Amino acid sequence: MSRSQTVINGIIIPSEWNEKGEIQNIAIVTFDEDTFLISRNNHAKTLMNSLRKTVTLSGKVSMKGIRKEICISKFQIHEP
Repeated sequence: MSRSQTVINGIIIPSEWNEKGEIQNIAIVTFDEDTFLISRNNHAKTLMNSLRKTVTLSGKVSMKGIRKEICISKFQIHEP
């Protein structure tokens, strides 16, 4: 998969928890049921407070094992 800039629309979901049940990582599930892990950066930290919200993300997509991962360069949260 190329590492070109990609735009993704979907919903922010938790993807990994620690032993205390606290969310450690998040992902975005798209409306066609594809899932992208979100690379840890300042944007990801901000989105940790936006679980279950609809967003548009822009960033570089790469493969992490068999899973897709996006390193966010910008995002927009869609308020209901």
